[in-house]
Amino acid sequence: MEKYVEIRGNTWKCPETCRLAWTSNVFHDNLCQVFRSVADPRAFPCVSIRFLISAQSLLFLLILCGSASGQPAPDSAARAPIDIDILFNYYDQEGSHSAVTGGIGTEALTDYDTRIIVLIPVDSVSRLSAEAGFNTYTSASTDRIDSRMSSASSSDIRASVQLGWEQEKPKTQQAYSWGMGGSVESDYLSMNIHGSFYQPLKDGQSALYLDAQAFLGRWVLYFPEELRDTVQPFITTDRRFAYHFNLQYQRAVNRRTSLALSTGFSYQHGLLSTPFHRVYFPEEELPRIERLPGRRWQWPVSLRLHYFAGGGVATRFFYRYYLDGFGIRAHSLELELALKLSPAFSLTPVYRYHRQRAADYFQPYLGHRHGAAFYTSDFDLSAFSSHKMGLGIRLSPIWRWRLLGKRKLGEITGISLRAAHYRRSDGLRAWMGSLLWEWAF
Repeated sequence: MEKYVEIRGNTWKCPETCRLAWTSNVFHDNLCQVFRSVADPRAFPCVSIRFLISAQSLLFLLILCGSASGQPAPDSAARAPIDIDILFNYYDQEGSHSAVTGGIGTEALTDYDTRIIVLIPVDSVSRLSAEAGFNTYTSASTDRIDSRMSSASSSDIRASVQLGWEQEKPKTQQAYSWGMGGSVESDYLSMNIHGSFYQPLKDGQSALYLDAQAFLGRWVLYFPEELRDTVQPFITTDRRFAYHFNLQYQRAVNRRTSLALSTGFSYQHGLLSTPFHRVYFPEEELPRIERLPGRRWQWPVSLRLHYFAGGGVATRFFYRYYLDGFGIRAHSLELELALKLSPAFSLTPVYRYHRQRAADYFQPYLGHRHGAAFYTSDFDLSAFSSHKMGLGIRLSPIWRWRLLGKRKLGEITGISLRAAHYRRSDGLRAWMGSLLWEWAF
């Protein structure tokens, strides 16, 4: 299912298409980017990836295993340690179409992100989750908000916390969860709540999953230096609200093939433009501040197909169509090949292609007409195509390593390393990587 996060006031969709989690498990992850074109997901600053088996996916797998073997799943109370995942992410990009300087200028950016995710079993059917994140980045483009190079705007820090509760019903195999959290950075404060429900269907081979999220945010308004003494009458609020609903149908076609059909709907309102993005018009001495409609809807539809070919080889296919109220229409296609080379070692190459149509309000530098009601030169809202190629390596030993031979100090249950390269037709290039340590106590 698609998840969302709010970064720098923009609610980003975190689709399955941009996963860096490439092993044979079913993952619940949040991969978040700092650009408004949710049509083109890519690993971006403030990346948060949870390489954990979700409650609903775990239940779905238990249903299939139980129906195949004719035996109930063992009591989880005897095998449910406290899981702690420590995740390090790195992201670096370069480009020449910064929205801060009106669609021209450097987009150089480097981001370092650290996440700690803790899952605490309360009993055999419920668990508490907690996640804390901290990331820092340096950005040459935001350094152009004012004329002082290497000023405070050249870097930022973001901190976030999430708390959640997950509950299963063994008799009906239903599951539900809820949670809340927030994040803070120099120019934006955000709070969120979310809930989900998992319902197996009577045939025992399919299930429905519903998920809802709401974000409530507030800007700390910063304008470009040359416009700080001018009046901006269209900015009537510093708030932003976003609501997301997702529905997924999961089906085990046979012992080798499974599929998932997903759709959803999102609605945003409030200040949807970024106050420090410039837009330049012909024959005007000063730029204007980016202006976008105060309301936006988004609708994605996707298909995911998994096929186990045997011999430790599994293929994954993903297609997604996206459209929104800004006029963007997009197609995304992803292919993965999971290779289990040994019981402890797996290798997963991945390729993703994306193509989108420009938003109705986008024009490049000096391309807007004077009578336009809404305008932006943010190339994340432009027409482009992109390619992402990457490789994932995972070591998940069939035994557990104990530190100093003492169980109480914890055990390393898995190590994952992932790297990818992203290329966009407008010249943007990015490298990203992540390292995950999985522990059990």
